[in-house]
Amino acid sequence: MYLGIHDGHTATACLFKDGKITACISEERINRIKEWGGFPKNAILEVLRISNVNPSDIKAVGISSIFPPIKSVDELESHFLKKLAKFSIKFIPKSIIRSSNLRKLFLEIYEMLSNRKDYVKNELEKIGIKANVYLYEHHFIHAFTSHVLSKTRNENLIITLDGSGDLLSGTISIGRNNEIIRISEISNYDSIGEFYMRITQFLGMKPLSHEYKVMGLSAYVDENEKQAIETFKIFKNYFEVKNLKIYNKTGAYKSLYLNLFKNQILNKRFDHIAFSAQKLLEEIVIELVKNAIKKTSIRNVVLGGGVFMNVKLNNKILMLDEVENLFVMPSCSDESLAIGCAIKCAIDEGFKFENVNFLEDIYWGTSYSKEEVEKSFENLDEKEFEIKYIGDDIDEFVGELISENYIIARFKNRMEFGARALGNRSILANPSNLEVITRINKAIKQRDFWMPFAPTILYEDQDRYILNPKKHEGYYMIMAFFTKEEAHKHLRAALHQYDLSARPQILIKEHNESYYKLIKRFKEKTGIGGILNTSFNLHGEPIVMSPNDAIWTLKNSLLDGLAIENYLILRKKLRSNKEY
Repeated sequence: MYLGIHDGHTATACLFKDGKITACISEERINRIKEWGGFPKNAILEVLRISNVNPSDIKAVGISSIFPPIKSVDELESHFLKKLAKFSIKFIPKSIIRSSNLRKLFLEIYEMLSNRKDYVKNELEKIGIKANVYLYEHHFIHAFTSHVLSKTRNENLIITLDGSGDLLSGTISIGRNNEIIRISEISNYDSIGEFYMRITQFLGMKPLSHEYKVMGLSAYVDENEKQAIETFKIFKNYFEVKNLKIYNKTGAYKSLYLNLFKNQILNKRFDHIAFSAQKLLEEIVIELVKNAIKKTSIRNVVLGGGVFMNVKLNNKILMLDEVENLFVMPSCSDESLAIGCAIKCAIDEGFKFENVNFLEDIYWGTSYSKEEVEKSFENLDEKEFEIKYIGDDIDEFVGELISENYIIARFKNRMEFGARALGNRSILANPSNLEVITRINKAIKQRDFWMPFAPTILYEDQDRYILNPKKHEGYYMIMAFFTKEEAHKHLRAALHQYDLSARPQILIKEHNESYYKLIKRFKEKTGIGGILNTSFNLHGEPIVMSPNDAIWTLKNSLLDGLAIENYLILRKKLRSNKEY
């Protein structure tokens, strides 16, 4: 039994046992503080409980990042980091900032002198875990996680990109089974992820969180608009790719980007800025990927790191002629590091690489008993809600309700890992009814008007709806696809409202049989092979974890109802569409 920990932003714990991941949970789900960073004590205890493992049974623990990772947005704006950025730009030559040898030496010295490993050991001992502790470099673990779980791990081209981690923002490696050979490093200073994050901040959104909103906004711009072209010309000069490296040409670093933006794009339209940032990201990363494939002749590509949460970028990579197979780690921001840490420390303790299971479903969270569910009903007002026990037919029953345009939250079985709801902690609606967009946005989610919802599509119906010539396994909502004419009618509310792209969960029965049944019944009633699926939470809240979370969200929204295990809770007074 092996434990993996990420103790930075969106802190997470993962348990690896008998060749597979048995549990993986982010601390935010338990303490209800979105993207919480720090030592994930509660998540550790929960993955142990789920896996029926005692603390004393843990043989080894893996931790991500040699430097303590950023834990919150507030740390990004710390006085020390601002001073460090200004000092670095003014006094340290770029050749030194970009030097791999100096970075490696600095990390080795820091690891020897710091108490990071001792701190983690002490925290683990407080909860009864006494085991070997391994500290892994940030981008190595991003690369390892994506590689080891892919089905092409006999030979992969591995690319990682994020904001920063252990003084790097990206790497390119060759993975051949248990051997990973790094062939390029991209420094913190040259971070395309940092640039995109600062654009998010400049546009008045939350960095390290709302980058997906910039991506969603970018699609509303016609690339032939004169003003959009002018804005992109400014951005075009910010970065360049040479061979296997990205280079920052701005002279800006970290928070100093904001000064650059004020000087150069302050009067540009916000949607043109989003469009130009997205276009720059795509062009830079595509050129890097092409160069890496040309250099290595490897056409199996795997991706890790927060930059690849950008599903529009991922589609551009997938559609490259040079790419034969593409695997993107689900929820590939830093929460995924805990997974790689758990597997890697197992291998370092003697577990065989070839016995690690390939990735299948990612329902690695908590489930709840009938008694726990029933107890949560004590918090409901019977004057406002009606509670019915439906039994084993609950999924078919809910499928029929959704066909009648009810908006129903679904709480069933084990919680999903990561940023995307995959049916077990989801809000579901009829994707052919455009009115549900307004209803969900205004009455439930309070989302920005431009942000799209997403569909869950049955595997056998994907060819009706999406353009997927390479038959990519889109199981985890980490890939965008352009859509076909039938989707524009059947799935209209679950598509991007401007470019009609989709970020689907392609559902196979083996991954989630009960959810599959629900959509099958919806299809029987409507002829539509998919459903609108958005995460079960209010805006700014983590996805619900427990029955109490589900009931609280139901009470504080205007959901029509909640299907919670085999129970159905319906609001007694339903609103008409005109009231939203």
